[in-house]
Amino acid sequence: MAQPIRQIVHAPRDERREAKERVEQAVIDSADGIVDGLQLLKACEEKGLIPFVRALVEQGDDVLRVVVQAVSRKGVTDGLKNLIGAAQFLSVVPPEDMERVFHALARGLERATQQEANGRMGVYDVLKALRDPDVGRSLAMLFAFLKGMGSGLGDPDLAQPSHEDRGPEV
Repeated sequence: MAQPIRQIVHAPRDERREAKERVEQAVIDSADGIVDGLQLLKACEEKGLIPFVRALVEQGDDVLRVVVQAVSRKGVTDGLKNLIGAAQFLSVVPPEDMERVFHALARGLERATQQEANGRMGVYDVLKALRDPDVGRSLAMLFAFLKGMGSGLGDPDLAQPSHEDRGPEV
């Protein structure tokens, strides 16, 4: 009869080989991301950002302290809140409408710079200009804007923006 097995002998594992295989598999699985990351790293190196980022990370605590002190001043926090409000406003306006208005503003500024700077307009010149269809369209848009703004100012629910879901206060 055979002797009972009293000790199990495990085959030695080659941890370095297994780690190397896992790394190779990860490289194969993420090849596109790695190539993109290397391109980003190259672009950062070409622009001289690598030393800047390294210094920023090495001096992170001091930099963070200075940034927090600068941002926590009253004027800066108000400016940041205004910037966030402007971004929220722009996010509600359809891009096509903004493009149309900006294009119209550009044409208006172009026309205004062509106009003689000290040119005077009399009452009859103003009345004549009011008959121009382009001026009429601009005035109609301006009055529609003023009407909408006035109704927004008159409605207490619209005048006070809700502070729901605004994230942490700065």
